[in-house]
Amino acid sequence: MRIIGGQFRRREIKAPKGDVTRPTTDRTREAAFNIISSRFDLAGARVVDLYSGSGALGLEAISRGADVAMFVDNSQRALKVSIANARGLGVERSCHFIRDDSVRWLKGQKFQSYDLILADPPYDSSDLTALADLALSALSVGGLFVLEHDRRFSPDEHPRLLLSRRYGKSAITVFESRD
Repeated sequence: MRIIGGQFRRREIKAPKGDVTRPTTDRTREAAFNIISSRFDLAGARVVDLYSGSGALGLEAISRGADVAMFVDNSQRALKVSIANARGLGVERSCHFIRDDSVRWLKGQKFQSYDLILADPPYDSSDLTALADLALSALSVGGLFVLEHDRRFSPDEHPRLLLSRRYGKSAITVFESRD
């Protein structure tokens, strides 16, 4: 795996071993960040990487100018890899690592706001619409929630849906906080 763009472009990062995580492919991550950068300036952004695994999404955001990234994962092994990747890039001071269930953590963010929330939950997650609603409630006005998911999930009826694109077996769906 590698960082796709920004100041750490082409730098290698590691993924957790085993089947605990399913890393976002370089192609899908590049597509997601092309969508993000066409609608949102990452300079100075506060970012959350839910179900962070290797931390690739949050580290990509930092590479492209985000000030701070929160990495939330319930796997200690995954968080150790995220921490090692941040150290390898020399950005650990811009990162906060939280071992928790992503949904539970979001529920506790009632008085926080973030500019960008990225999520790559397990494809068998049951209620992605509820995850989107929770993430949207933790965003600042104009913030984006970017969800990678199995292409069979269709959020077409969500009122804050901005766009959805398919990439092989995966899809990227973007929601926007409007109020």
